[in-house]
Amino acid sequence: MISYLISFTWGICLLLSIIGWGKVLNHILFPQQRIDWGQKAAWGLALSLIVGGVLNATWNISPTTILIFLGLGLICGLVDLVNHRQSIASNLSQLFQEIRQDKIILAGIATVSLLMLIQYAGWVSTGRVNLANMVYADGFNTSDDYHAYLVFPHKMLQLGSMGPDPFSERRIVSLGGQSFLHTFILSVLSDINLNIIDPGLALIITVGLIIGFFSKNPVSTRRVVFTVLFVLLIAVPKANTTSVMLPVALFLSLFRTLDSPEIDRNYWVGNACIIALISAALCTLKSSLIPASALVFAVSYLGYFLNTNTKLKVVWEFGLATVLVGIFLLPWMISLYQSSGTLLYPILGKGYHASAYGITFKSASTLLGTVKTALAAFRGIYVFVVILLGCLSLSIRPLKFANLPAESSFSFRQAPLYMTIAALLATVAVGVVTENADPFRYSFSHLFPVIIILIMVAMTDTGAVNKNAVPNFFIAAVFCAGLAISYDWDITKNTYSSYVKNIKFGLTNPSLISAKQKLQYAALQESIPQGTTVLTRLDTPFLLDFKRNQIFIADWPGGASLPPGMPVFKGGEALANYLVSQSIRYIAYSSWSLNHPADVDTSEPGLSSWFRLQSQLSHDFRDNVQQLAKTRKKVYADGENFVLDLGVQRK
Repeated sequence: MISYLISFTWGICLLLSIIGWGKVLNHILFPQQRIDWGQKAAWGLALSLIVGGVLNATWNISPTTILIFLGLGLICGLVDLVNHRQSIASNLSQLFQEIRQDKIILAGIATVSLLMLIQYAGWVSTGRVNLANMVYADGFNTSDDYHAYLVFPHKMLQLGSMGPDPFSERRIVSLGGQSFLHTFILSVLSDINLNIIDPGLALIITVGLIIGFFSKNPVSTRRVVFTVLFVLLIAVPKANTTSVMLPVALFLSLFRTLDSPEIDRNYWVGNACIIALISAALCTLKSSLIPASALVFAVSYLGYFLNTNTKLKVVWEFGLATVLVGIFLLPWMISLYQSSGTLLYPILGKGYHASAYGITFKSASTLLGTVKTALAAFRGIYVFVVILLGCLSLSIRPLKFANLPAESSFSFRQAPLYMTIAALLATVAVGVVTENADPFRYSFSHLFPVIIILIMVAMTDTGAVNKNAVPNFFIAAVFCAGLAISYDWDITKNTYSSYVKNIKFGLTNPSLISAKQKLQYAALQESIPQGTTVLTRLDTPFLLDFKRNQIFIADWPGGASLPPGMPVFKGGEALANYLVSQSIRYIAYSSWSLNHPADVDTSEPGLSSWFRLQSQLSHDFRDNVQQLAKTRKKVYADGENFVLDLGVQRK
């Protein structure tokens, strides 16, 4: 129980730390403007991701540097909290008075507070994903996480950087921002706590951004409570530890920045800096966010250009912001190039990806069919919500291709409209790129924030011109309440049930890895000469000592490899000759890998071409290793794992 409470508290310290860094950024870029704590947290998060790129590229990540960075942010956050204690107390007093007069508000705030507490507490400690009966509140995926997303932060803390990993497909498609955030956890806690930041703190930041929006666009407390309640009733489609809710917070932060009336009065250099910082941070979190981030960036500036008379200022701001995005991403890109042969896959080259060697899936879908599937798979009703609320927001904020009145409470950049357009385009783009392998999850991070944005805009409608007409916010409220409560009720109910189970799990002082596994991996690595290179396909490779050996991870065998490419469908000897030619003499394998992924019918019509290719390559690699196990010496075997010396024939 003590370890759980420590983990719970550490998460709150992390939140205060990134709020502190957001305050620093606020003071540097906009010293005359005071932003709310939700924006500070989002800006601090974006700054952290860019700082992480510099530390990673210079091999300076360590528990010490992480704790220094977080400690400085925490000091700034606490100082900011003390400085504004009077205004905080005043706001709480005002809210208390309102609660005493309105029992519905009291019930709403109590419900929202309880749901937020359950969600955050439920993400503090998590275990393995139950693939047989998956619910969204599970913790780790034994394929994606164990072979990549847990490996990367451990390598960062041990080596100072993600370092080279040319055989990792997930490395080539990920810049590494999420992995850097994971070091904030692993520097103090353990792997079971990796979901504290995302989705745990990300949800709190999202709620803070919503409350901050309504503080600038005053509405009744009931509407604020409803909007937050809607967000809390939507289950997070989580399948691994990649970023899901943090992009929601960052997209909301970008909207808040673009929508703020202060941005029209700010110096354009500061505007370019913060827009570029958030846009770049989104790209570092997950490669599937790059289309959405790029589209929001481009479309928002196009809207800005159309809606203002100071077009030269737009051009200068757009140009500077574009350059800054490149500068902010450059450290991450350099590290990726050193590891995988491309600055940014696939935009700036395929690098060591399998597709560079002609190994790629062949889609049988037409472009029109893919578009239809992409939109429909995001639970078509959500797309309908976007369209409906988009129409409502236009009735509240009519499109004007000119400067809006000075008394307007929002920017003339038309952020709701243009972010909606960009999100819908990104949903289609991601669906086409991934062949709709998991469109709901891949689109959630950019389409869900737009739904939140449009709900917030609808809530600011103070009523219709005709007193007998139904106000827009009421239409949105009823529709979205029905969506949240009925359409997703079973998923929501199961998810909250899982949160409670996670809390009970965390209170037992659990461990993701058994003592037996740790001993096995220590013995396995001792069988390999120190300093040599080994290619691994193990169930928990993040347990390895990355300082002792050069360790390459075959997370998706054949998905990425050094030139001229790993031979596939050519037998075990071809694989052995290739690896030896790359100075890789040892293969570490596990019985789990021999049976994963489970045998599937790769000719099944309904199977995604993407997953079909993964299965075919994984099965081929498995078969090749089994062949080599008959002809090469086993220098280690414990019944679950073994190591082959490719340079010694088996007698």
